[in-house]
Amino acid sequence: MKNVIVIKNLVKQYGELVAVNGISFEVKQGEIFGLLGENGAGKTTTLEIIEGLRLATSGSIKVLGYTMTKGCQQPSLFR
Repeated sequence: MKNVIVIKNLVKQYGELVAVNGISFEVKQGEIFGLLGENGAGKTTTLEIIEGLRLATSGSIKVLGYTMTKGCQQPSLFR
């Protein structure tokens, strides 16, 4: 099956605070995927980056083959 989401070394920082620290994963077409973690672990931030609502500090994100990058207008395609 093909990958619909590919995350590699995702990092999100707010000043000195590291909200997401180098996570990587892939979601294949038809898979059910969830994020589990304690309060403040970065679950919501990770999902907002995937949705294009926030920008990652570093790392690579591909959704349906589109690279989600700084200044990218592509997130509107998925709404």
